[in-house]
Amino acid sequence: MGYRVTANLFLLLFLGVADNQVLAALIPSFVKSLGITVGAAGLLVTVYALAAALASFISGALSDHYGRRRFLLGGVLVFAVASWLSARSPNYPALMMARVLTGLAAGTISTCSIAFAGDWFPYAVRGRAIGLISSAYFAAPILGVPLATQIADRYGWRQAFLLFAALAVVVALSSLTLPGDQGTAESSASKLDSTARAFRSFLHRRDTAAALVIAFLVSAGLVGFLTYIAQWLNNQFGVATRTIGWVFMLGGLVAVAGAPFGGVISDRLGKRTVSIASNLLLAVSVAAIPLLSWGVGLLVVFGLTSLGAAFRQGPLTALMTEMVPPAQRGSFIALRNICSQLGIGSIAFVGGVLYQRHDYVAVTTLCALMTATVAVLLATHIMEPQPVGERA
Repeated sequence: MGYRVTANLFLLLFLGVADNQVLAALIPSFVKSLGITVGAAGLLVTVYALAAALASFISGALSDHYGRRRFLLGGVLVFAVASWLSARSPNYPALMMARVLTGLAAGTISTCSIAFAGDWFPYAVRGRAIGLISSAYFAAPILGVPLATQIADRYGWRQAFLLFAALAVVVALSSLTLPGDQGTAESSASKLDSTARAFRSFLHRRDTAAALVIAFLVSAGLVGFLTYIAQWLNNQFGVATRTIGWVFMLGGLVAVAGAPFGGVISDRLGKRTVSIASNLLLAVSVAAIPLLSWGVGLLVVFGLTSLGAAFRQGPLTALMTEMVPPAQRGSFIALRNICSQLGIGSIAFVGGVLYQRHDYVAVTTLCALMTATVAVLLATHIMEPQPVGERA
């Protein structure tokens, strides 16, 4: 049963991540096909992210009371319909609405998948389980995005969304095998009140408040580094776009292999310990990148950044799922995801300003400091939790 749950949650995460990441690659197709500007096409990414954040907040809180499984099944079914509507969109407004619906579904899937894993897997093996599940974040750009873009290039962007619709149907059928979970017997008013109390406690507790700051810094530090590295490689060394794609492929392969391995090690050495070490490795590697010349050395260090990011994914997520009781887990993961989105949005703006004024080294310095701060907060504010409410 454990491997079946792992496989299903991996597929659910993979679906949402691949669909999200392919949007940027399809922007040129949207511009040409729909006769819109690049800015208007970029808004498709923005509304998707906002919808995902809203759905994360709502579904995470409600799943604490009504169970995760029904939200996962509902989310993937809505995702299939929304992807089909995206493929059938005759114009820009219709596509915009379809992407909002897709974002709502993807936000629900992302939050409830992690919360479900936290509920189902005992803390002693949760690092390995979430390491395997979260490798979907790194597998999507290697497998899903290239396949979708090849289909879009040959048959049009609408066919790429049909691919995701078909994949969502398959994943929905597979997800019917997920084990059931129990909702609470509280009244609606009591559920609302307990959710409000839970959110207040997350902000007032020293460790959970630090965990939310960590979520912001983790996403901002990694996304800022990755967002502007392609531009830097091209400007600094004249590296072609196709070659840059191979560099990212290398990083993705390292990450896919590293994420499960990091989870296994964290179950033995401690999630907090491995998370601290991984963030320190990532911080040093990110800081070193702009100091290197194009060649093998730079590729090796880039591989180390991927390894550090992948190694921390499982243990850090497992650690956060155990910081609150199971009845509050969905709400906490939802708030964590929102903080992550805020980090991504902030670094996209600040990183762009820094790059224009001070070049890439300013961006990587900020990202390295953010990542190092994660290690400090883990060491000073987070304790390795005692397992709470484990499933036998």
